[in-house]
Amino acid sequence: MNEAMLKTCMEQCNSASENVGIFVDFDNIYYSLKEYGVNPEAPEYCVFSLMERIYSINKIRTLRAYADYDQVGVSLKHLQEMRVQIKNVYGNGLEEEYRKNASDIELSVDALEIYYRSPEIDTFVFLTSDSDMIPIMSRLTYKGRHIHLFCIDDHTSHYQDISRFCHFKCDLLTLFEIDPQRKNPEFWTDRALTEISAWYSVRKNSDMMLGGKWLNRLLCEKLQISSRAASRIITYLKDNHLIYETSNSAGHTGFFPASSL
Repeated sequence: MNEAMLKTCMEQCNSASENVGIFVDFDNIYYSLKEYGVNPEAPEYCVFSLMERIYSINKIRTLRAYADYDQVGVSLKHLQEMRVQIKNVYGNGLEEEYRKNASDIELSVDALEIYYRSPEIDTFVFLTSDSDMIPIMSRLTYKGRHIHLFCIDDHTSHYQDISRFCHFKCDLLTLFEIDPQRKNPEFWTDRALTEISAWYSVRKNSDMMLGGKWLNRLLCEKLQISSRAASRIITYLKDNHLIYETSNSAGHTGFFPASSL
């Protein structure tokens, strides 16, 4: 954690805020952090703990997290212990770039409802990198509310500047001191090859092969990355001839490190 930046955030966010409503597009934040091999449940990267540090329990009037929790692998018990209001939004059952749910719609509707039901809330905090949040942020600004945005700059739209619609913005990547290079496949090359070699050294029988689907899952589990990030790493390893695909006598196909040739 960048403590100097955190201190600045606390000063700026609390200067004109007494009653705060926090709305987390957790589906968006969760997968964005996974792109960098970051575990969103780890204490040092927990956005819910971060919100309590910045605004304090005495100012937070509602803290809601929207996601398809059948797909987002987090402990609901842990979220409840942190006083997070879980808002489950069912999606199409697919992962990452193929997933689709109505988190942005549900979040926007709830934020507008809170505005009318709880006029004492003077600050609306949004955790998202989704430009679909622009309409609700703009509407609440016109209604005289303070808008704070916590996002991952690298995942915001290049066509719509979401930061123009808030009074305060914080890049979580910088605040959490996450190395941007972690998003590049080259960063994971050595670890990925080590995990592939380790898998073959402990496989239950010699006919087992590490096919593309299983290799993706292996990298997701061992490197704590998203499926999309794992796919980029596999493509990089293939394109640079660091792994090769072959079949065995049993007709099974899988990838081997080139060093095992």
